[in-house]
This record gives sequence, C-alpha cells and structure tokens, in this order.
Amino acid sequence: MVDVRRMLHRRPEIGLELPETQKAVAQRLEHLGLAPRLGGSVGSVTALIHGDRPGPTILLRADMDALPLQEDTGLDFASEVPGAMHACGHDTHVAMLLGAARLLIERRAALAGRVLLMFQPGEEGFHGARFMLDEGLLDVGPESEVTGAFAIHIGNRYENGTINLR
Repeated sequence: MVDVRRMLHRRPEIGLELPETQKAVAQRLEHLGLAPRLGGSVGSVTALIHGDRPGPTILLRADMDALPLQEDTGLDFASEVPGAMHACGHDTHVAMLLGAARLLIERRAALAGRVLLMFQPGEEGFHGARFMLDEGLLDVGPESEVTGAFAIHIGNRYENGTINLR
C-alpha cells in the first residue's frame, strides 16, 4: 500500500472533485473483485464487501482530499501539484482502507455481515459526506442498514505503532 499512498501524495486534489483519486481508488477496488459505486456530483467512491455469513453492516471511512498548501518537504514523492498537499494524512487513510479491503476479502469466509467502504472527498470543510448521503451512496439495501461506522486518522502525538481510540 506504500505505492498507493505515494502515488496519491504526488497528485493531491482539493475539495469535492477528485477525478484522479476517484479513478485510482475505483481501479484498485475493481482489481480486488469489488464493484465500486462512483459519486455523480462529487468524487466519492463506495464499495460493499459481503461476508460469507449473515451479520451486521459496518461502514469504514477514509477521507481523500488534500489541503491548499504548498509542499516543501524534500520527499522523493512530494506533491507535484502547486498549491496542493496531503498534509493531513488523507493519502495514508486511503491506502489503509484499501489495505483493509484486501485483508477483509482474503478472510471473507470468516466475515459475518458486510463492510461498506466509504472513500470521502471534501472532508476539509466541503461537507463531502453530506453529498454522499444525498446521492444515496451509503444506501446498502433493505436487508441490512449500516449499524456501525468507523473512521481513522493518523497523527504524530503517539508513538509509532500505537492505536488511540476515542
């Protein structure tokens, strides 16, 4: 997933319209055998993983948008887009959720229920989740509504390898 993160970091997109990011995420999901749903009015992506046994539907969310900042880090995978940077870790969040999708698919026989993957644009003040709700991208059918939702965020306040829950 390091390659995904670095590719996204090089090509950050700001706001609600993230055509390159949306395409890259959708292609990765298709490669995993999933059927991604793309947002029409915003650059969002969702996909549903079905476990082999019945159970609840859980949502896992990653934000995808960058910030309007100029990157000056010297990284070999630094932003190639003037005035845009993944300074908040959303590139990492996307890579982590794609990695989780791969692991869940590999363990589908042990999975009870479904996992809805939500790749959200416009988290940085653009209300991207609202657009996704309005478009019905989180509707997973009458047989099971989403019963729990989890989001992730990286940070530098804790030691490497630490998980903090709130």
